[in-house]
Amino acid sequence: MNERNSYSILMVNLPFAGHTNPTLGLARVLTDMGHRVTYIHSPAWREAVENTGAHFVPYDDYPLFPRPFQDRMRCWRAAYRTVLRIGAGYDCLLYEMLFVSGKALADRLGIVPIRIFSTFALNEHVLEDFGRNGGLYLTSIFRFPRLRALISAPMSRRYGWRFRELEAEIVRNSPALNITYTPRSFQVRAGEFPQSRYAFVGASIDGRRHEPCELPEGDGPLVYISLGTELNKSERFFRRCVEAFGGTDVRVVMAIGNSVRPESLGPLPPATMVRSRVPQLEVLSQASLFITHGGMNSVNEALFYGVPMLVVPVGNDQPTVARRVEELGLGEALEIREATPNVLREAAMRVLSDRECHARLSEFRQETRNAGGNTKAAKLIIEQLNRV
Repeated sequence: MNERNSYSILMVNLPFAGHTNPTLGLARVLTDMGHRVTYIHSPAWREAVENTGAHFVPYDDYPLFPRPFQDRMRCWRAAYRTVLRIGAGYDCLLYEMLFVSGKALADRLGIVPIRIFSTFALNEHVLEDFGRNGGLYLTSIFRFPRLRALISAPMSRRYGWRFRELEAEIVRNSPALNITYTPRSFQVRAGEFPQSRYAFVGASIDGRRHEPCELPEGDGPLVYISLGTELNKSERFFRRCVEAFGGTDVRVVMAIGNSVRPESLGPLPPATMVRSRVPQLEVLSQASLFITHGGMNSVNEALFYGVPMLVVPVGNDQPTVARRVEELGLGEALEIREATPNVLREAAMRVLSDRECHARLSEFRQETRNAGGNTKAAKLIIEQLNRV
């Protein structure tokens, strides 16, 4: 065993908020422990990374203000090239699962690979579920084997994958340590992921900064509504939410992102507050119900605070997450096209009054908090490095 007081840890991620946000708390915990953390990311994430205490390195040969399509397409190669340029001097590469080339690249550099899942831990069965149910988004590639093979072959050659096919590279070229931000009881097919290689640490709460929170006045239950950061462009859905709770004693906090204008939602009831963004942890800590798209981070945070959910999935892993919430009795799931004001209101009132749901959430709340979060993840990372 090779125990040291300080390690040099290289982190890398792609510019997707849901894949990045949970890792920021981990960077903070590791730096607070005295380790030297360098985080490679898109220039837009500089401030968020530097606020953790980590050293920020922008992607090589990458625009300071990329257009959205550029951000999605160029980031893969830019991140790879940057890790390849500076990575050899580090003890490990800590990469989020969307950076599929992480394991092959760490092996090439001769450093320890450690993978983080911001969604469920993945194997061929989970990926098949995503492909079948995730709509025509990124996960749809797992529905079409021929298309996947066509895309995989040049990527495998370019990035030095061990396998020629994307699914095989994700599933079969896995590192010795995989950290998943959800409690084991919420993981689908949990028995297929051995505890010796897969750690389930619950929500990424510790290591994150807390912000002041403004809430509507009143004594009614607080309903928090958010469709996340990537797929939150449905003005129609937000208008339906405003209508659903008008005339009730429900207080509403609604985060609508930057694609929908608040004035487009029409007159707001006195107890309804609409913002482009809100400090989600602070709102969830006081919420009675969470109406969510079913993004994995949002659901894990709701589990941490024991908040029942009404899940309205849009795509990717969200339908699988929504089904899991319903299977475990932690709330209900609705198709977004069926979420009329009446349906939303009736479903919300059912979940708010469901005592069995609240009892199950109390158990999940305890399990999630006991899972250890970023503090546990950091401990596992250092233990893995000590074994090398």
